[in-house]
Formats: sequence, structure tokens, C-alpha cells
Amino acid sequence: MQQNTASFDAIVIGSGIGSLTTAALLAKERGMRVLVLEKHFNLGGQTHEFKRKGKYEFDVGLHYIGGMDRGSGKAVFDYLTEGRLLWQKMPDEFEKFVYPDLEFDVPSDGKLYRQRLIERYPAERAAIERYFHDVKAAATWYSMGHLGDALPAALRPLLKLAFRWKGGLAALTVEQYLERHFSDPRLKALLASQWGDYGLPPSQAAFGMHALIVTHYWRGAWYPVGGAKQIARAIIPVIERLGGQVVSGKTVTEILVEHGRATGVRTIATLKPHRPPVDYAAPIVISGAGAVNTYLKLVPRHVDIPFRDRLAHLAQLQQGTSAISVYLGLKASPATLGIRGENHWVYSGYDHNRAAADTSFTQGYYLSFASLKNPQARSHTAEIITFAKYERFAQWSDGRWKKRGDDYERLKQDIAQQLIDRVERRIPGFAALVDYVDVSTPLTMEHFQGNPRGEFYGLPATPDRLFQPWTGAKTPVGNLYLTGGDVMSPGVVGAMIGGVKAAGAMMGPFGFFRLMKTMAEAQRRTEQTGRAPASETASAG
Repeated sequence: MQQNTASFDAIVIGSGIGSLTTAALLAKERGMRVLVLEKHFNLGGQTHEFKRKGKYEFDVGLHYIGGMDRGSGKAVFDYLTEGRLLWQKMPDEFEKFVYPDLEFDVPSDGKLYRQRLIERYPAERAAIERYFHDVKAAATWYSMGHLGDALPAALRPLLKLAFRWKGGLAALTVEQYLERHFSDPRLKALLASQWGDYGLPPSQAAFGMHALIVTHYWRGAWYPVGGAKQIARAIIPVIERLGGQVVSGKTVTEILVEHGRATGVRTIATLKPHRPPVDYAAPIVISGAGAVNTYLKLVPRHVDIPFRDRLAHLAQLQQGTSAISVYLGLKASPATLGIRGENHWVYSGYDHNRAAADTSFTQGYYLSFASLKNPQARSHTAEIITFAKYERFAQWSDGRWKKRGDDYERLKQDIAQQLIDRVERRIPGFAALVDYVDVSTPLTMEHFQGNPRGEFYGLPATPDRLFQPWTGAKTPVGNLYLTGGDVMSPGVVGAMIGGVKAAGAMMGPFGFFRLMKTMAEAQRRTEQTGRAPASETASAG
């Protein structure tokens, strides 16, 4: 056993957007020297990219983000990156929902979206108008339901009472809401087309989570200029300038706990696990590894976690969704085929619950063209994603990355070819553009991200996720905190706000809300002066 002698005020596990957000805010607002430890050899978690053949760059988890013209999400990004992260607006019709006898283009305007639905389904006009009112309310209440622990303890029961009185919509499933208010099965399917953005079909997903996604894109969608990797590249220098350090290739195997308080972490070298473990000490530990990994794997069994058994049972009972991603390097621009950079959600039928349960990879897929979203892309790429069951790949789970055998590689290539053929049937000429193919499976997610069973989004966004103790930023272990999507909501922005929540938990009463106010005020000053807030944050330490 080796002890690292460097001195840090806090250690953050993982370099995803939630972890980097917490680290940057602690550095900027508290002057803390933060050590960030990342398992992967690439930094950024689900916002990292990888390159193949020296020219094809692929994003792994960020495909589009809403609200990057103004608002709280933009304010947080600008504050964390000190204005260095730029955004490219996607086409006005940024999504295409495709069914056997129906195609629908989603516009970058919530009112126009509503009007198009009414024009197509005039008999459902009243239900559609009510839906657009209800998703706004449900999104607000779902967010508030995850912010209960950001309030002083005396106010939390009042929030629960208010939620039961006014927030019931958020705790319905998507299916319950749609069945209650709509008649046309095609319209019900159409409204749930983006279920892949939160990883659960209508029968399981909370309507509040669905509402967050719908309202998130009412002003359209954006993509980072330079690609998803620019997010980590813009935040990490802020952490390091203020005395912190961000290290890749370090797998945290245990959170060290003494007398009920976190005191550091134990690590191994990811690529050379046979080397002696190295311990890092700090008075505060923040885990971005997710609630299940943190409580069931990293916190030692002898440490009392009152809800550990309940969480373990839930993890078995409510397993999240994983996916297969087919990464394609293209010989020429997909614009030659009429693609403008929009996303395509393509389904072979109108039953999303059946699509989620299917194991044949024929029920649907998501198609994205990152190179058309990124004005700095030097070569063209596409990505086809379809949801998958972990069990299909479990027999190879004991193998190592890139060394799982010929049968595994053949299965990956067979699935890739099936999906390419399906896209070709819709977009003739697509297959001829393909120059390079790479495939990730649930085992890839499990290996690199550490997600149980390769789950894409962490804790499933079901109705009973609300008000659970394992979604809180504070933990039963002293000086141990959680950050990321599991303390707020799935997705990049959800994980980022979860990072703000974690930082706020260390800043006294209403810490989260004071941080959000600070960032909103910085955004207003930037809009007035045209200058990013770099100068004021440079002296925060």
C-alpha cells in the first residue's frame, strides 16, 4: 500500500460533468484545492470523445442540449467554463420522429410544435393544449422533488406536502398520463418518441422526467463547437488554475472511512491493476460514481448505510436501460443524402414498451450526425444507437476490453450491419458512405464508466425515485457527498445541476439556490458588458 502525500481539500471520484461541476464550484467559490480521479484514460465521462483512424471523432453520450441561448443551464455552463465554451444551433427542425406510416419534424419552437400536433390531430386539440400546460407544471415539480434535500431540514416536510397537493402529475408514469388524456395510439406514441433521452419506456418512466425533456427543447437544440470534449477541456483548466488536479487512469476501489467520516480513497492504476494500490487523503470526498456504485461497492460493508439493503433490492428490481452504439466514419458528408444535422428517432411500430423489451435490435434506433452539428469537424461521422439488454452480452462480461473473443466481435459486427442496413432502407446511399465501423455494447459502458450492467443513465427515472434518501447529495457518512445525475436527473444538464446541488450542500443553508443566483447574476453581467466572468473568478482562490 502506498500513500500519496499531496495535499488536497477535497477528492472527487469521476470526471463526468457532475463531478467537474462540483470540483469547479468548490474551487471558484470556496478556494478549495480539488483532486479529480478518473477511471478512464479519457477525461469527461459521458462528454468525452474518442478518435479512430486518426480523423474520425465520436461523442459517446452528448448528442444535443437544449436551452443554450439563455436560462439557468447556459448560466451554469458559462460560469464553469468562464465563457470559453461556444454552442452551435442545430437546424430549426432538429428532430425527426419516424414511424411506418408517419413522419413528424419537431420545430425549435414549443408553440409551433403544439400547432403542428393540433393540425395533424385536430380531434385531440383540447388534450394537446392541456398536455403543453401539464408538461410545464410536471417538469417544475419533478425538479423540485429532487431539490428537497437542498432545503433546510425544517422545510422539507412542507415541500413533500406541497408535492402531494400540486405535484401529482410528475409522479404518474408517461403511459398513465397519455392513456388518461389521449385516444389516438399514433399520437400517444409520437409524444413519447424521445423516451431514449431518459432511458425508460412509457410504462416505467416518470411523467415529470418526460416533461423535463420535452420542455428542455422548446427553443431548439445546440451542440458544443469543437465537439463534446470541449466541455471538459474548458472546465478542467479552471480547477487546475486554482490549485486542483485532474488525473486519468485511476480507478477508485474504496472510499476510506474512519470513525464514521470519509477520509480519502484507495485507487489502483486502471491499465496496470497489478501495481500496489495508492491511497489519497482529503477531509471531503465527493462521489460521481453513482448511488449504486457508491453505496454498494465503494463504501465498506462495515460502515452503516441505513438504506443499503433497500437500494440493493431496488437495483435488482428496477434495472436501467443499456445500449449498443455503432460509430461510423463516413467517406463524405451525409448532407449529400439530404441530412441537415437533425436527429432521427426511427421506430418499426407504435408500441414503445415492446420496443424496450425487444432483444432483436429491430424495433427502433436513434441516428445522429455529430459532424453536421459541429462546425469544426474535420471528417464526417454518424452514430446509430439502439437500446439493448445486458443479458445478451453477459457471457463475455469476464473478458477484458478488446479481448473478449471472436464470437463477441462477430456479434458486434452483425448488429452493426443490421443497423446500417436498416438506415440504408430509409436513406438510400447511406451504406456506401461508410468507411469505418466501431461498436460499443453494455459491456463497454460497464468497463469504462463503471455503470452497473452497463446502464446508460444511472438510477432509473421512475416515479418512485422521488424523495428517496439515496438521491440526496449528503450521505449518511460524514464528509461524503454524491454528485451527478443520480442526485438530480439523467442527462448532461441534469448531471450538471446535480453537481451544483452537491457543491451547494457544502455551502450552508440554501447553498444550491445561492449558487444558482450567483451564476444567474454573472450571466446578466456578461450580457450587459459582453465579457465572460473570467476576471472575477480568477481571484476566487
